[in-house]
Amino acid sequence: MQPASCEIQNNQRNSKAVKNLVLCGVFLLSAISASWMLSKRTLAKHECFVSITAREMLESGDWTWPTCNGEPRLQKTPLSYWLVAGLARVTDKVDELTARLPSAVFAVLSVAAILYFVNRWLSFRIAVISAAVWATSLGYIRYSHNARPEMALTFFILLCFLSFYSTVIAKNRKRQIVYMLIFWISFGLANLAKGPAPLPLVLIPMFFYVAIFRQWKMVPKLLPVIGVIISLAIVLPWPLAIAHRVNWDLAMWKREFVDRFLGTYRQGDKPSYYYLYTMFQFIVPWVAFLPMALAAPFYRIWNKKLPAMWFLWLWFVVDLAFITITGGKRQHYILPLMPAMAILIGILMEDMIFVRKAYTAKQAKNILRNHIIVIIVGALAGPIYIARTHPQILTETVILSIIMLIVSVAVAILFAGRQAALGCTATFGGGVIIAMISCLFFLGPLDHDRYSRDFSRRAAEIVPQSSTLAAYEYISMTAVHYFGRAIPVVVDKSQLYKHYQAGDWVIATAEHLEKLLGDGRFRMVYYEKEAEYRDKIVAGALMHKTAAEVKYNK
Repeated sequence: MQPASCEIQNNQRNSKAVKNLVLCGVFLLSAISASWMLSKRTLAKHECFVSITAREMLESGDWTWPTCNGEPRLQKTPLSYWLVAGLARVTDKVDELTARLPSAVFAVLSVAAILYFVNRWLSFRIAVISAAVWATSLGYIRYSHNARPEMALTFFILLCFLSFYSTVIAKNRKRQIVYMLIFWISFGLANLAKGPAPLPLVLIPMFFYVAIFRQWKMVPKLLPVIGVIISLAIVLPWPLAIAHRVNWDLAMWKREFVDRFLGTYRQGDKPSYYYLYTMFQFIVPWVAFLPMALAAPFYRIWNKKLPAMWFLWLWFVVDLAFITITGGKRQHYILPLMPAMAILIGILMEDMIFVRKAYTAKQAKNILRNHIIVIIVGALAGPIYIARTHPQILTETVILSIIMLIVSVAVAILFAGRQAALGCTATFGGGVIIAMISCLFFLGPLDHDRYSRDFSRRAAEIVPQSSTLAAYEYISMTAVHYFGRAIPVVVDKSQLYKHYQAGDWVIATAEHLEKLLGDGRFRMVYYEKEAEYRDKIVAGALMHKTAAEVKYNK
């Protein structure tokens, strides 16, 4: 073998080894940011809709008819309940880890999807940077640590868009078929995760892309008949089974889907521009790049990257417009859009750091400098703000600010020394370290749901397993989860008194407790002054007509 050939083979092996090392680093980074202290925080109310429903599925053995606290839970499609219940069969319990682990897994899978598809579209380096931007963004970290179905929905919608565009640019028909099978299976699972949100979130941007770029010849290649059949086969059995059991009374689904969209049901008080600042929040710490990414496709300097950038831009902007015009606005509705923004930002960062075709060295230096200045200002202003609002965590905030300053200086030095690869490593690695330390410092002190958790666990110790506990007017789902059993809610005081007289236990918190104490007929046997958090810490109590009084020991 010729020496030149040996050298080429060695270089190829080295290049492959470096790529594998980088991939391992990105997966490690994404896994840490998705799972660090996953079970530390108490399950919040909306997470407990999933955990309680999964627990009651296991108890009843009925995986078709979901219930939550003994009441039908049919508003949401059941994939998240099934996943948590299935995992609980292995762990033998539905706790914080079991409830949140599916979201963490879907988060890491979303990183893998970006790495695979963006590498095929553009380059390995852009794929790595895009995946790292997504894995270190606030939206990723927050919802990978949340039991709600948002991260599952985001992963399947992401897979829909990535496989669709891969079909458009693929030259090989067999590869197109594979991509479209991935699309339709993902579309069905997305609707099973949280239907019917994927219908507008996926189909509307796709329509705009096909119409604007005149890709009508692609429509027959999208497997429109077979694909729809596959998708319906995945998503339809459950709603048909439920519709049959409720005698086709679909008023509830109309309220949840149509009325919620129109804003006639749970509209809330969000302004029309709500998502214009929420998108910045979800992409933290990469906020400075977001407006640049929105403007970037309008410049032809991107050449071969431009078609992919326009596709990502339409995905983000069209969906942003759609959720903006909906009547009912919720913060998490924007999460499925954010991977598109992360990839756009990855394209920009790769050019600034390595290629320098769209941005000159001077422009890249100014952007880096301004970004670091913003971080420094934030690191200095943070303790001042916390000293006023949360003085109990001031020390931790000061420590975190110092770490942020150290990371910023290290990143600046590396880039100034033209160590681009090490600078990127320090940037993303430092971001994950800061996120880890933030979780370590702040999850405990800012965990307001812990009051309800501790009170309900104490109630579970006091109330015998054979007895019934009824709540007056209201009970939080967090309390139901940690109590470990259903707690029926009784809104009529006369009916509640019948339960009380029959020997049932009664629980009440806040103003509901005050009403019962003012009634005079209910005997309090246990009192907790820190039983729940509702804008402030409120009291709670257990009542029973014959039980011995349990002394309050706080």
